[in-house]
Amino acid sequence: MGQEILSKNQIKNIYSDWADRYDLSLWLFNLIGFQYQFYRREAIKELSLNLGDTVVDLGCGTGLNFSILNRMVGYKGTIIGVDLSESMLDKAQKRVRRHGWKNVQLVESDMADFAIPEHTDAVLSTAALTMSPKYDQIVQYVAEELKPGKRMSIFEFKKPEKWPEWLIDVTISLLKTYGVRKAHTKRTPWKSMQRHFQQSEMKEYYFGAVYICSATS
Repeated sequence: MGQEILSKNQIKNIYSDWADRYDLSLWLFNLIGFQYQFYRREAIKELSLNLGDTVVDLGCGTGLNFSILNRMVGYKGTIIGVDLSESMLDKAQKRVRRHGWKNVQLVESDMADFAIPEHTDAVLSTAALTMSPKYDQIVQYVAEELKPGKRMSIFEFKKPEKWPEWLIDVTISLLKTYGVRKAHTKRTPWKSMQRHFQQSEMKEYYFGAVYICSATS
């Protein structure tokens, strides 16, 4: 039972509990060489954003991507942060107020239920898409909604092909408090990107455990 994937409500509760210490917990990953912010920056870079663009951040959490996105789209651009957890969005809202950003909109929603605005230029998701059982449906929807030439980029985790099973089990145990279960290793969002978009490319990091996949509609 402990290895079963959690329900949407269970995931929501986990991240609501994590909200106050989520940012600190990710900083601590740097101590073991996991460059979380680097992967975020690389995923955002793949969007090829321009000043004035509108970008949707699916599973935005506490808004850790917003500062990078703001530098790319500028004050005339728009950032739409979507998250399931009200508590995480509360932290994101505090970040927005602290920086004085006027171009950030926050939406409490399951990413699978969110309607991409017609004028969207890019869609981002960092370490969130795999958690949704509807990840393939989400990718297909985004691919169909984005106008030709627009992009989607994701930063996610996957099961490294050459890792021994015991090392995978240890890694899963470290991520268990974030709602990660071994069954998540069977999910393949990068294949959804390859299937539903006109063009896609993938880069692997951290010995194959992390990847960034970007695609063009």
